[in-house]
Amino acid sequence: MIDLQLFKNIIKEGRHNTDLLDSYSPNQFKTKQKLEDMIHNHVDINSKSDIVIFGCWYGSILIPMFKEARRITLIDTDDVVMRISKNRLFSHYKNVNLDYVIDDVFNWAPTAKRIKWCDLIINTSCEHMRPMKELNLNTNAYFAYTSNNMFDIKGHVNCVNNIEEFKKQLPDTAKVLSENEVTDERGSRYLIVGKYEKSNI
Repeated sequence: MIDLQLFKNIIKEGRHNTDLLDSYSPNQFKTKQKLEDMIHNHVDINSKSDIVIFGCWYGSILIPMFKEARRITLIDTDDVVMRISKNRLFSHYKNVNLDYVIDDVFNWAPTAKRIKWCDLIINTSCEHMRPMKELNLNTNAYFAYTSNNMFDIKGHVNCVNNIEEFKKQLPDTAKVLSENEVTDERGSRYLIVGKYEKSNI
C-alpha cells in the first residue's frame, strides 16, 4: 500500500532537491529491491529486529522496506541529508525507532555495542568507503553489502571490477550466503548477503 504521507514529503522536498530524487531513481529501486529479496531469503525481519545502515544517504528506499523492525540506526557523515531524512521525510514513522548518527562509520563502528548486537548490517555505499574488512567487526549479525564498477562517478573511492574482487574486501569472519549482479546503463552493481561469525577472542 502506498504511504501517502511519505509520497507528499518526497514531492515537497524533491521540488528543490534533485539529489533526493536521484535516491529514488529506477536504478536505485532495482538494486535495492533485489537486495531486499536476498535479505528476506536468509533473515527474518520482524518487530524485534535491530538494523544498522552504513552510509545511509536519505534512507529513501531502505527505511520503508524494513519499517517493521524495532530499530534502524542510520549512519552517515552528511548532516544535511540526515536532517532532511529525519525531519522532512520520515518524521511520521512512529512504529520504528529511527536513530540518526552523523559520523564516519570507521570512527563510530569499531566500539559501538549497537553494531555488535544488531541483527542485520546494510551497506549499499561500499564504493564510497574503505573495505569492510578494515572494520574488524566482532558480531554475529547478517550483512547485506553492495558495490559497483562505476569508477568515474564522483565520490566513488573504492569501486571493484567484479563480484569476486568485492568478496575479497570482506573480513575472514564473513560467510557469503548469496550473491547477485544488477546492470544498468552506467555499469554493474554487485550484491552480497551473508553472516558474520563472531570471534571468541
